[in-house]
Amino acid sequence: MISEIAKRIECRMTGELCDKAVMGEISQTVLDRICIRLGISNEKEFPALFFGICAEASIKAYRRRYYEGIQSESATGVFSDTFVDDILLEYESEFTAYRNSDNVGSSKRVHFL
Repeated sequence: MISEIAKRIECRMTGELCDKAVMGEISQTVLDRICIRLGISNEKEFPALFFGICAEASIKAYRRRYYEGIQSESATGVFSDTFVDDILLEYESEFTAYRNSDNVGSSKRVHFL
């Protein structure tokens, strides 16, 4: 699964220099955090629908090292930057929709037959 996410990252970053070791660590961290938000206990349950979000958020986190994600910037007297606090926040509606759907494991819902 992480290799599939790595392929998506590589495709989206074609032509850019990227430290694969750093990106691997970042993408694993993003994957772990998405699992927590989705209520998934292990990576084997990670839905393929979220591979793209994991790749996109990993790239944003990687580029943040180079100032992507600046929310505001000021140069009056002192130069300062403010970054978006939570890279995954913009995907919260997708996470909520997934948690509220029948795609979540049977331990989360009661089904009457």
